[in-house]
Amino acid sequence: MIKFLMVGIWASIVSLGAAFGMLQWNKHSDVGAEGGGETKLEEYRTKAINVPIIGAGTIQGYMVAQFVFTVDAEAMKKMQVNPEVYVLDEAFKTIYAGEQVNFQNMKKQDLPVLAKKLGENVNKRLGVQVVKEVLIDQLSYIPKKDMRGGKS
Repeated sequence: MIKFLMVGIWASIVSLGAAFGMLQWNKHSDVGAEGGGETKLEEYRTKAINVPIIGAGTIQGYMVAQFVFTVDAEAMKKMQVNPEVYVLDEAFKTIYAGEQVNFQNMKKQDLPVLAKKLGENVNKRLGVQVVKEVLIDQLSYIPKKDMRGGKS
């Protein structure tokens, strides 16, 4: 009977010691991960937008664009507005105006310029460096003649 009691006490002490050891180990490993000073990023996907492309005084077609952007999680908590609205607005203005990127005569190197410009403009308008990077998820050009009901 005393042997069973001693084995029970011994098992309880070992279990408590193991649990305490795991808690200490987890606590120290979490501190090391946070101490790196890395910013936690969150990813957001915008809805698709359709932007008319105008040339020679008429609509030539439409650009369909969708973006993914990363934001600083801590800065996002302090924001009172959703940066997605600003990303979409800047994308529409940039594509429609066509100043930075000529969508009717597009070159391969124009896409990084577009993504970088969108991020810079959104951060400038918000007054905070919240948008870290803008990625192009979808960018398609649909000529007017290829659209339903589109006439050349």
